[in-house]
Amino acid sequence: SLGNNTDGLEIGMVVAWTLSVNPSDSYLECNGQAVDSTKYPKLYALMHNTPDYRGMFLRGLGGNSASLGVTQGDAIRNIVGSLPVNDNVGFPTSTGAFYYGYSFSYGPKDENGTVGGIYYFDASRVVPVANENRPINKAVRYFIKAK
Repeated sequence: SLGNNTDGLEIGMVVAWTLSVNPSDSYLECNGQAVDSTKYPKLYALMHNTPDYRGMFLRGLGGNSASLGVTQGDAIRNIVGSLPVNDNVGFPTSTGAFYYGYSFSYGPKDENGTVGGIYYFDASRVVPVANENRPINKAVRYFIKAK
């Protein structure tokens, strides 16, 4: 069980906690709080504050990860598309996140009196979108073994 001396976890190990109630006082939440040197001397010898993992996705070291303990900023994959400079067929063709919308209320007319259109860019045409970049996820609370 968590929180006793027989749980097999070393001081400083981090566990994902799925409950709203806290585990035993052998664990501190990873929220950047100061470590009490008298109550948790072994953890204090390793760090003076718990790591702050609130709102963070933890990633294994290696591959494209940053160095151990370094926060890596967010990024998205490149979104591409194309639109022609000149389309002699008469109907503009575009790909990916670009699309063409005809405009009948404004825009320049060509020599035949045809009203122009507008090219739009909409990433949601090719990728899921939100007000943040994120992988599929479920929320947990991170705790560190303190004693």
